[in-house]
Amino acid sequence: MSFRPFQDPPFSLGNLQEEMSRLVERVWHAGLSTGPFDGQKWAPIVDMYEHEDRYTLFVEVPGVDPDEVEVTHLGQTLTIRGEKHRPPSVSEGDRPIRGERRFGKFCRSVDLPGDIEAARLSAKYHGGVLEINIPKSESSKPKTVKIRVEEK
Repeated sequence: MSFRPFQDPPFSLGNLQEEMSRLVERVWHAGLSTGPFDGQKWAPIVDMYEHEDRYTLFVEVPGVDPDEVEVTHLGQTLTIRGEKHRPPSVSEGDRPIRGERRFGKFCRSVDLPGDIEAARLSAKYHGGVLEINIPKSESSKPKTVKIRVEEK
């Protein structure tokens, strides 16, 4: 299997810019301690897909109680807020020997690529993944134009 640092050929400056943007986004919100930058200890990882009639956002929030997650929409931005608590069996004074998991409040905002029908937003939680379905507005859906052929 060959190593490919970038997604798909053909290589172009546009593809490089998109890949660098994704890399920065991953580093910024991949659960790393980004306290000096945005004040958070962690933020969930997000994938977004576009379908013909909707966008789907998958947010990894393992160990987060779904009742502690809030999804809000304002303009072109969807925001996911919540908090991941330490296990009750661990007290503040306990000395960690290894600490790879992150705890605390998080806030993750995602810019949407088109207009949506906010009243029809829906979310479900399964296996530590929050799935948010975001219906597109009619103006954001693809349109088919019939081509008229004129005789000479």
